[in-house]
Amino acid sequence: MSLYVLREIERALARPSRRELLQAIREQPEVVLDRSPAEVLREERGLR
Repeated sequence: MSLYVLREIERALARPSRRELLQAIREQPEVVLDRSPAEVLREERGLR
């Protein structure tokens, strides 16, 4: 049981903090779409 707990603690500590995660998201380049998501969904649904 103690090995399991140690592994779970290690996994939790390996994850980025909320602050680190938000910073990484902010650093992502902006994505500009040429079509709206609704248009893409309509098109995909029309193919079914």
